[in-house]
Amino acid sequence: MKLFQNHSPSEIQAYPAHVLDDILRFHRALPGYAPTPLISLNGIAGDLGVGRLLVKDEGRRFGLKAFKVLGTSYAVYRVFHERSGGRLEPEEFVGERGRELADGITFSCATDGNHGRAVAWIAGLLERPAVIYVPRGTVPARIDAIQSEGARVVVVDGGYDDAVRRAAEEGKDSRMVIADTAYAGYTEIPRYIQQGYLTIFREVSEQLKKMGEGAPDIVFIQAGVGAFASAAAMFFNSPSDGVRLICAEPQAADCLFQSAKAGDGMPRSVSSGKGTIMAGLNCETPSLTAWPSVRDRFDAFVSMEDDRAREAMIRLAAEDVVSGESGAAGLAALIALCEERPDFLSEELRLRDNARILVINTEADTDPDAYRRIVGFRGN
Repeated sequence: MKLFQNHSPSEIQAYPAHVLDDILRFHRALPGYAPTPLISLNGIAGDLGVGRLLVKDEGRRFGLKAFKVLGTSYAVYRVFHERSGGRLEPEEFVGERGRELADGITFSCATDGNHGRAVAWIAGLLERPAVIYVPRGTVPARIDAIQSEGARVVVVDGGYDDAVRRAAEEGKDSRMVIADTAYAGYTEIPRYIQQGYLTIFREVSEQLKKMGEGAPDIVFIQAGVGAFASAAAMFFNSPSDGVRLICAEPQAADCLFQSAKAGDGMPRSVSSGKGTIMAGLNCETPSLTAWPSVRDRFDAFVSMEDDRAREAMIRLAAEDVVSGESGAAGLAALIALCEERPDFLSEELRLRDNARILVINTEADTDPDAYRRIVGFRGN
């Protein structure tokens, strides 16, 4: 495990409450919406010697086994809302009005699996085709899941960044590219995707209130290009509120860790040629729209070995939480810190005995064969 601490995290701009209300209203209008559960992990907390450990189980989101649809759906809605002159209501998105605005569009994106399935699902709701680009080496189960939503999958020689470039190049004229990574000339949709993820933390806040508890003290967030991490930064936007944010990445693809460690504020690319079992985090370059908020707000960055994700998956399974390799990454980082750097938790983060720690299970068993090999039994 490698650790880099940001000794001076700063406050970033937050979205007003009415914006969070609007985002949640949109998601509630989607068919099959329900808040995902917030589960106490008492056994793991006891083993690690921490007070209160909670997991938000996004593996149950819309039956898609991952959280990504919150970002993709909201991004498409916002584009259509603007095209309608601001007259498209959330309740009209999946309906005749939404299908009219989608007429003639082919949806497209690059993905390691979960994001592409989410884009394909939205395309299906709007009765439109989708073309999804995946890097060479994407496991068949994730390709099958995308195809099950009616999309055409194109396998690209190379890694995730190569798939991003191919999707951008072939989508210039005839397609709507729904990418969660921003690059020069393409920033609007990635910002909407980041905003869509805010619903997760809005739900957490409401669930904690119902439990009679306050905000978490420490939140572990796994990161690929940083879009999801930026949503955590926007929601828990001020260090003065007492919420500590920890970024978790695989060592084979730790572009945010390396960017933070460089110390000049600029994003860095890494080569993910070695690969990682945390396929959803196997990203080489930070998103231009996500990186500034992650850089400024996060308290620390953890880069860890794949074995930590395997261990976290097994521990979560023992608590009846089905988690894929990327989904378990937040807990994996907590385990690594507890075992390798307990001084950081106790002295730098001032972890109290009764502290609330939040991790997010961002995916279920999206690669069922790998899940069985690691955990030892079938998942969902």
